[in-house]
Amino acid sequence: MPKVTQSEPEQVAAASRKNPYAVIYFALVVYALLVVFTIHFHEAWADEAQSWLLGRDSSLARLWGTLLHYEGTPGLWQTLTHLLIRLGLPYSAYSLVSAVLELGAVYLVLRYAPLPLFIRLLLPFTYYFCYQYAVVARSYALIPPLLFAIAVLYPQAERRIASITLLLALLAAVSAHALLISGCIWVTLYGPLLFRARGPQRKKLAIASLLYACALLLLLICAWPAKDVAFAEHRGLSNLVLLPAIAKAGLAGAFAGYWILSLGVIALSAPLLARGGGWLFFTLAAVSICLFGTIVYTQLWHFGILFLAWVFAIWISAQRTRVDALAIAALIGAIGIQCFWTAAAIRYDWSHPYSGSLAAAQYFHRTGVPAGGLYAIGYSTTAIQPYFRSNIFSDFDDHGYWDWSKRNHANDPAALVASQRRELVLVGDKNPAEKQHWADLLSLLGYSPIQHFEGGTFWQTGVFEFESYDLYRQTASPRVSSEVDIANPSQAGQLLSGFYGIEGKTRWTAKNFSVLLKASPGDELVLKLFVSEAQLRNLGPVTLSANVGGHALPAQTFSKSGEYTYLAKIPDDVFTPGLAIVDFQIDKASVGLNGDARELGVIVTEAGFEPPSRAQ
Repeated sequence: MPKVTQSEPEQVAAASRKNPYAVIYFALVVYALLVVFTIHFHEAWADEAQSWLLGRDSSLARLWGTLLHYEGTPGLWQTLTHLLIRLGLPYSAYSLVSAVLELGAVYLVLRYAPLPLFIRLLLPFTYYFCYQYAVVARSYALIPPLLFAIAVLYPQAERRIASITLLLALLAAVSAHALLISGCIWVTLYGPLLFRARGPQRKKLAIASLLYACALLLLLICAWPAKDVAFAEHRGLSNLVLLPAIAKAGLAGAFAGYWILSLGVIALSAPLLARGGGWLFFTLAAVSICLFGTIVYTQLWHFGILFLAWVFAIWISAQRTRVDALAIAALIGAIGIQCFWTAAAIRYDWSHPYSGSLAAAQYFHRTGVPAGGLYAIGYSTTAIQPYFRSNIFSDFDDHGYWDWSKRNHANDPAALVASQRRELVLVGDKNPAEKQHWADLLSLLGYSPIQHFEGGTFWQTGVFEFESYDLYRQTASPRVSSEVDIANPSQAGQLLSGFYGIEGKTRWTAKNFSVLLKASPGDELVLKLFVSEAQLRNLGPVTLSANVGGHALPAQTFSKSGEYTYLAKIPDDVFTPGLAIVDFQIDKASVGLNGDARELGVIVTEAGFEPPSRAQ
């Protein structure tokens, strides 16, 4: 009989099935121990807590019908969390959910990826597999197991239409980025097949395509941003000027730390992707992710999805052709750099608090939450809520999760001043400027810091931002002044919102700005400002209006450049115990004036309340 020889793709597939199981399971055990040990030291941060709280404090109907419109994501992860909580999962075991999911993804890589053994053994220890999507419990943990399950079935796409369509629909339900990846896979896998399929297969594929399209439409409807969403407010096509910067940042974060080096990694893998057919998927995925990040929203941890897409593209290409030396060099380069990131992140998590949330929660468990209320400022304070059975913050509603609508005033200085339930104030610190802003205001209100809970979210090789908390107690009477010198840093706490940094002896404002002042009956409101010629040329006449305690004051229109003094008499009944929050609004503001990207209103030099005799 003539000798039957296998085709090259069949040889690749056959080689992938000859696995040294002992080595694979040893790597799997080492991976699991490393991840679980790191989870033991990891303090969950606000984004992890938000998903947990959505699952704990909302019904599935409210989650899918309302809340996802403010989260900007489909809700598969939150639904999974909701079900696990109902089955008794404690918050202390939350990170194990992501760990188990990544363990499944790693098993698929070790067992089925058509790559050299040493690559399969090293790939699980790269940054996104071993840390960012395994230790940090977020929806992204669902992407690798679903994506690689699709990769395993990819060669059987024509026979496994139902299974792959289901996996693609589940992948799309994870996040907006996963939805894009899912759509790119469908286009490259089943798009061409729709045209060449015949008979029953074409009918089956058409039905599956229709069901898949309906699933995507439903997910888009559920995650489409509400009109009053306060998340990614600046989305739009005007952001396209940022595309090169976003693309460079995405490449750098996904592969090798530097965009040019990352392009080199991709270039080395390009011949394999071209021969094996993965190039089209990866191109579509990279372009769609970069466009989404530019037009809508992007954050550092989104970059890992581009890395997963690249691994997937190499996987499906290697099922059709031999993995060449260039592709192996690309994988070695990316793996080497990312294993260094993994080591840095794990070392940090073992020795530093990733978030101050656990320490803060332990403090309040010891001391109790005051009857007068624990007032919380900042999204990061959400990370403390899961350690308690229900909401403990006086300025939150009847739930623990953060409300991303514009109805939420937890970050509004005016709401803090007006609140009668702020015996203790907890401030979540993300950066030094934010920390200083609230410290200045609370000092003016008579508060002193009594506790600090340190934390810092880590990204690849360094701390990305603070996840620290400062606890304040009122120890003195407010010392708010009736007049504010805009250029005096010691009075910056009274500039509640809408003011930019000091420039000479003035500050630019945004379209809306507000000031906290001490007021006495009979005083007049005084605002000294300058309207620039450039503003008027750009906008035409501008009108300034003001509001005190919900009482609208007369407006004033400026049609010529120069210095002006806005005066308004204040009714005696609008003050709140000696303090008044004054909100100003300009009807028009410039963006991009003389190359300045800020929203610019007017230039202010002084604001305050003065007796009528002085105000004239």
